[in-house]
Amino acid sequence: MKSTASNPVPRMAQALVPREMMSWALVSICLAAVEGGVVGVLVKNLYTGVASPLWVNVAVALTSGAPAFANILSFVFAVYAQGRDKVRLLTTLLTLFSIATALIALAPQSAWGLLLLTVAMVAARVFWSATLTVRAAVWRANFPRRVRARITGQMGTLSSVVIAITSLLIGFLLDVAEDYFRWIWLFSAVAGVAAALVYRNAKVRGHRAMLRREQAQQTSVSLGQRLLEFKTVLGQDREFRDYMLGMFVFGSGNLMLLAPLIVIMNESFALSRFDQVMITSTVALVAFALSIPFWARLLDGSHIIEYRARQCWAFVLAILCYAVAAISQLEALLWLGSITSGIAYAGGSLGWNLGHNDFTDDQKATLYMGIHVTLTGMRGLIMPPLGVLFYEWLKQPEIAMGNYALLLPLSLSFSGSCWFLYLRNRRRSQTDVGAT
Repeated sequence: MKSTASNPVPRMAQALVPREMMSWALVSICLAAVEGGVVGVLVKNLYTGVASPLWVNVAVALTSGAPAFANILSFVFAVYAQGRDKVRLLTTLLTLFSIATALIALAPQSAWGLLLLTVAMVAARVFWSATLTVRAAVWRANFPRRVRARITGQMGTLSSVVIAITSLLIGFLLDVAEDYFRWIWLFSAVAGVAAALVYRNAKVRGHRAMLRREQAQQTSVSLGQRLLEFKTVLGQDREFRDYMLGMFVFGSGNLMLLAPLIVIMNESFALSRFDQVMITSTVALVAFALSIPFWARLLDGSHIIEYRARQCWAFVLAILCYAVAAISQLEALLWLGSITSGIAYAGGSLGWNLGHNDFTDDQKATLYMGIHVTLTGMRGLIMPPLGVLFYEWLKQPEIAMGNYALLLPLSLSFSGSCWFLYLRNRRRSQTDVGAT
């Protein structure tokens, strides 16, 4: 693990990284099989004609949106994790995540199979959301704030490369022999179990002291009280509340994009299944891996509001490419959009995982992250189906403008980006006033 002279990585943290990297690489194979873009393409291509077109498109929305809306239960797992052994809990969650992934391979090509696949996908992403929630506490204990973005970025780079390679193989198999997808889903599930076995011997700095603190507080925290804490934080912390408002509008556009994009690519472009997976997953993930070091350096030296005011425009550009591609039927812009979205998601991933730390101290970081991911889950539940229903409405014969549907997520993302610029300027003016 390399370090810079200004922010050296402590030796203890360096010693903990290899096991994290090994487990992260293995579970990323499993994660590739439940990527929203990959499963959305699978559903649209394998179940069209098996169930009604509307329900197939709704299933595309639910499966492609599952990575986001599964976060809605994050605060439940945050409460459940209080006072419990973090390594043991993470091992259990990784195992459950792998089992749910394996169920996708068992779904028959029928209407009931579509239901099973959708439920299995949602379950897998719920367990993965829980894993991220618990893992955040482990990373906060193991890695100091000044180098956390860099370490997280390296793990994210590794993960994106592994997911890209796996999704490439999935796309190829969907094209040459669609039934083979079941074997790669089962293989991915086995890799997830292997990740759980690797992680069961992981170490957490100050683990016993952490558990004692949590157990001492556990009797005073219930789910109802945690929701009340959410309300209190949003009521009292104006800057964080305004940041969450920006994230809700901005993120709504990003989360609305994928489902109608998959439907439009399938219905309006003569793209192979391989190309669809490449655009929705593989190409974006390669761009993600290449660009994440840049975003990590930017985030390590910036407050999250300053960071978002720059990073958000990459998303606007990506959605603009997709929207123009859909309207003009220029396939090349789909590939450009995929590259740009990968760059944008690299920055977004770091900001999403670490940004809440800039509003609070370590003691309340879990509470702030719980608010963030719960709101992400809410928009993840609403926006993908809304995007598909908007497309279905626009493509009616009397309107015949279905390919214009991506203008809605574009407008949301653009509005949120403008809001971040406002927050940045307000923050700078308040800092200038404080300095005088």
